[in-house]
Amino acid sequence: MNGFVSNLAAHIQVLLDVKHALGLPYEQSERHLHGFDALCARDFPGQSTLTQEMAMTWAIARPGEHVNGQMRRISPVRQLAKHMSSLGVSAYVIPHGIPGRGIHYRPHIFSHQQLRAIFDAADQIPVSPYGGQRQLLIPAIFRMIYCLGLRPGEAKRLHRNDVDLTRGTVSIRESKGHKDRIVFMSPDLHEYCRNYDAAISPYHLDRTAFFPNQSGSFYSSSTLNCWFHELLTAAGTAVLASNGSPPRPYDLRHAHVIENINRWVLAGRDPEVLVTYLSLHLGHQNTQDTWYYFHLAADFHPDLRRLANTDIESTLPEASHDLR
Repeated sequence: MNGFVSNLAAHIQVLLDVKHALGLPYEQSERHLHGFDALCARDFPGQSTLTQEMAMTWAIARPGEHVNGQMRRISPVRQLAKHMSSLGVSAYVIPHGIPGRGIHYRPHIFSHQQLRAIFDAADQIPVSPYGGQRQLLIPAIFRMIYCLGLRPGEAKRLHRNDVDLTRGTVSIRESKGHKDRIVFMSPDLHEYCRNYDAAISPYHLDRTAFFPNQSGSFYSSSTLNCWFHELLTAAGTAVLASNGSPPRPYDLRHAHVIENINRWVLAGRDPEVLVTYLSLHLGHQNTQDTWYYFHLAADFHPDLRRLANTDIESTLPEASHDLR
């Protein structure tokens, strides 16, 4: 039963089965449910209902925990309680006011100079004494995120057969909103990925992942974050996002989009005509998510402020932990 050991194990498993049947990856939430299950088994042995004490013990903020991380940790337990309640089992649902509003911020948009410094640092990353060929992986995975505008999770989950090195295409599967799409590499990126694949393949003859860890499988998000912060330090890119936190790998996706919008404006093309294409390229569920980037780009091009002041702009959400 996926290693669940508390008296809530059966309910947790059914919830996961439902999520997986709907095609939801649910990986991060499943890890949180494992943590909650361990807490229940340790601190509430024999308890077969989800009590307020159990739920609020889990919900309490941990030292140094970001409020957005706390929200992501609480959400699957709230869903579990709702699932149990729907079956007539007593379960306390953590109120939606806990832990309060997440912190909203504008993404950091890198300058060309900062991007060059980051990728120069990636190309000079030292070989790890512990193996893993990170000197090949780091410059390749962050280039793919930036050049194709991928979500970091999409890049790290790429299977080797998702990247067609003959046609120069990348198939994104089971992305946010469960939308599959195909994106096309530029000639430069295509050649770079062919060279990367040739270099990494001797170390992983039968790998599953295009960007393999030492076992040939997929890296975690925390590893990508650590690598990116290492690059920022090496590049001397001492910049902070508006909430005081350092830039994240996701900001490379934002930089890709803003760069494309800027190029279209400088070429005299109408961004309003291209928003549908951009929405498909990014894997957005609707164009309203895409219009958000025109709001950001308005800071760089006065001509775009006309778009930022239209009625549709008033419906745009702020950037939050629920990244686009």
